[in-house]
Formats: sequence, C-alpha cells, structure tokens
Amino acid sequence: MRDNLPYRPLLLLLCAIFALRVFIQFFLQYVSIGFLPPFDLWHSEAMPYQLLFTLQCLLLVWMLWGAVTAPARRIRPRLGNLIVFLGLVYLASMILRLAIGLSGLSDRLWFQGAVPTAIHYVLIAYVLVLGANFKGYRGGPTSGAASRLISIAGYPLVLITAYLTFVWMRSVGAPMMFSAYLTVLVGATVIVLHETFVPHRHDWRPQANDLITDGTFLVFVQIVWPAMLKVAILGLLVWMSPFINVATLANVWPHDSPVLLQLILMMVTAEFFRYWIHRASHRYIPLWKLHAVHHAADKLYTVNVGRFHPLDKALQFLGDSLPFLLFGVAPEVFATYFVIYALNGFYQHSNASVKLGVFNRIIAGPELHRWHHSNVYREANANFGNNLIIWDSIFGTRYLPEDRQVNRVGISNPDWPSGFMAQMWSPFTTPTHSPADASQPADRGSD
Repeated sequence: MRDNLPYRPLLLLLCAIFALRVFIQFFLQYVSIGFLPPFDLWHSEAMPYQLLFTLQCLLLVWMLWGAVTAPARRIRPRLGNLIVFLGLVYLASMILRLAIGLSGLSDRLWFQGAVPTAIHYVLIAYVLVLGANFKGYRGGPTSGAASRLISIAGYPLVLITAYLTFVWMRSVGAPMMFSAYLTVLVGATVIVLHETFVPHRHDWRPQANDLITDGTFLVFVQIVWPAMLKVAILGLLVWMSPFINVATLANVWPHDSPVLLQLILMMVTAEFFRYWIHRASHRYIPLWKLHAVHHAADKLYTVNVGRFHPLDKALQFLGDSLPFLLFGVAPEVFATYFVIYALNGFYQHSNASVKLGVFNRIIAGPELHRWHHSNVYREANANFGNNLIIWDSIFGTRYLPEDRQVNRVGISNPDWPSGFMAQMWSPFTTPTHSPADASQPADRGSD
C-alpha cells in the first residue's frame, strides 16, 4: 500500500458533511424547520443564492472526484506543499472573519456569516488532508516542528475557536441546539484529523469493528439516552414540585451574571459532583461493574468517548445535569457547557498527541486521562476529573508521572466482551478481574 492513513475515508467524510450543508439550505427555501437556522443565515449574500448553489454543487463534485482519485495518484510533494499552504491561508481568513464578525468591527454582510464560517472549517480540513495526501505523509513519528506545534496548539485552538464560533452563531440568531451540535460535529471532526495525522500511539488507531461498536455507543448512549433522561428528569421535577421549593433553589444561581461566568461556575460545581460520583464508581463493586464498560477499551481514540453503560451514564447525569435543572440554569448556559464538555471529552479520549504543559494543573486533558484508563488498577484509580483536574489536586488523586507514558489501557479480564449488546449484560455476568471486584482499594496519593 502507498500509505497507512485512511485518506479516502477522511475525504469522503468531509464531503458528506459539506453535502449535508448544501442540501439542507436548498430545502430550507421551501420549508421552515424550527431547530434549523432560516434560509438566509446559511449564506452571507455575497452572491445570489442560485449562483452560490451552482458553485457549491460543482465544488462538491470536485471534492468527491478528489476523494476517490487523489489517494491513488503518485506523490507530488511540491503540489502537496502548495495545497497545504493555501489551506493555512484559508484558515487564517476564516479566523479573521470570526474575529471581525464576533467583535462587530464591520457591518458588511460577509462578516455576519457565522453558520457558513463553521462549514468553511470543514472545507479547510478537506484542503489540508488533500495536501497531506499529495505530500505522501504516511503518519510517521510526531517529532517534526509542525507536529510539535500541533501537539501544543491544537487543543487550545480547537476549544477556543469552537466556543467563539458557537457564541457567534448564537449572536446572529442561529437556533441554540443547532449551533451547539454543529460546533461539536465540526470540532470532533478536527480532533479526528489531529489524532490521525499527529497520533500519540500508532497501535491505538481504530479498526472497522472498533468504529462500529463505539459508534453505536456514541449514538445511543451519548445522544439518544440523555435526551430520554432529560424528559424523565423533567417529569420527575414536575412530580416533586409540591415537595421542593423550586423558586428558592433558583434564587441560589446567579442568573444575571454573564454566560461565561455562569459557565465557569457550572463547570467547577459540576466537576465537584462528578468527581465524587466517578470516584465512587471505582470504589464500590456494583458501580465499578457498570463503569468497567467504559474502561474495557484496549485503545483510546476519539469515538470511544461514548462507551458507557446506560446506567452508568444515568448516574453521571445526576451530577452534571440534575442540580442545575433544580437551580433553573438557563438553556444558553447548558448549551455552552455541552459544547465544552463534549469537545473536551473527545479530546480527552483521543489518540491525538497533546502537550498541555502547565495547564495539566487545571484541565483534565488526554495526558492525565490516559493514566485513568491504565489497566494497572492503582494507576487508574486517579484523575477522576471530567473537564477540570482541580478537585483531584485538592483531594490528592491527581497522577501524572513525568518520566514515562501509560503502557496498556483497559481492564484485566481479556475475555470481557467487545460487542455493544454483549456489554449491556457484561456488568451482571462477567468479572473484570480488577481489585474493585474483591475489595475497596486504598486512595492514591497525589503526584
């Protein structure tokens, strides 16, 4: 084979996302769908829509042709370098558009294009992947200058750009749910590209059966199941309303504070609840057996962030959602929290090479979280933070050796099933062979 990177699937994935954008706007000419932005928000009126649609279709045809034919062509380093350079210029122009549009420095319609700018990130990714294909990049060692830069700057750039893009889309009137999910979709796609081209470990690259299983977990446990839980919790709150003073609880929360300050407060508070729930899930046998579904993966990559047993996910929901529903936290704050929570989760479980340096004292990033997935139980019994590591630092469970990397991840039982349905039953039928099955392990000390 010419290379060991899945160029064609990556290019086709980016084509599919762009095609979805093109045809959604086309149909919005004729029908209005409440959770989608209105037709006019999908373009900046730089040209008549009929001309724009024609150009988009031609571009899509070219992208599909490139996705099918380019991976089979011979290596052309000069052409690859030129395409990558153009992609970086394209990226810089969209970041400038974001900065000017969000700050209101210009009233030109082009700088109000928050929704199309989010899709432009997908086109930028396509250009960069295409350039890497022609350069003949084979996914080698991550010791080059460009790889080191991506390892250091990739995580903060993606999280900050995603947050600002979400805020920008909301400021121009895009629906909240759409803005949040589009931001997460585009951000997660970029994280997949990061882990593909600048990986932490090459033996953690997923196989097709990994993607099928973990994709199923992601859809049903991270998307469908939480939606069902929210309906159930809201019904429970209505039933409990005669017994609890919701108005008094709502007064506790600083509703009039800026959304960013409420987001920070929510993250710190939710992390406290999640820390103790997560720590209990490693200490008590019934909870550990459920949580072992998440730890059973023998490699870490972006998509297996969703590998949770539904009962384990429901327990977590009690920590990061229920208290804030009782406090009456605004949907805007919830949505902003979701964007950061989801993208940090994707990065946290990714195989991307990430170097957070001093920020490992604050952020629960992949360098810390990989130790939490170690198949050595005393190493895994640490770093319980979901987004922040501050509570681990306070309670002495932060663990990040400076002289070595985690060896193997997973649980001790090699016979733990790997299929989705099998893992729904495995907590009740299959031992993990970890100390939690037999005893309550002692607390770890901090590093």
